[in-house]
Amino acid sequence: MPAHRVTRRPWPALLAFTTAAAMTLPATVSAEDSFFGVGVGQHRVHFDSDDRDNFDVGTEDELGLQLRVGMVRPNSRLYGQWSIISGSDFFLTSLTVNQDFLWRVAPSVQLYGGLGGGAVTLSWNGDNSIDTMPGLSAQAGVMVEITRTVHVELGARQLFTRLRTDPEGADGNDVDVDLDRIGVASASVNLQF
Repeated sequence: MPAHRVTRRPWPALLAFTTAAAMTLPATVSAEDSFFGVGVGQHRVHFDSDDRDNFDVGTEDELGLQLRVGMVRPNSRLYGQWSIISGSDFFLTSLTVNQDFLWRVAPSVQLYGGLGGGAVTLSWNGDNSIDTMPGLSAQAGVMVEITRTVHVELGARQLFTRLRTDPEGADGNDVDVDLDRIGVASASVNLQF
């Protein structure tokens, strides 16, 4: 039975990032709403390996789910996002804290762009190990206001990490595999309250 292995824990870095982001918020905010969002995205997962004969490397395209919760102001938003991707051979999640800046380009249309940071966790089917590594993201997109409380969002995101993992290769031995980045094109609905 394979040993349970967990690589470096990103929680101290995630806590520091969240604290730093929260300190940028003013003590009193007059125009602030909470929001909850759910969406789906096409995730392109980039794998690489030094042992390409024993492991199929390259990209895998998988559909995934995204949940987010946060605060939105007229010109920015701060939120946490949890993404879940269940591939044919792996299960991948990411948990990030993100700061986006918003630019109104029409009465009901806003563009956004921002950065985030958090943790990426990967496990392989049939393996009891869980590998975790910090990640940084950049995202951009457009939000359309359907009603005062309902917004539809289309976006693109790149999440960069250097997660090294060791699934079983074609020859039955463990193979070192790197997860370099995750590209996402998504559509979601956000509810403000």
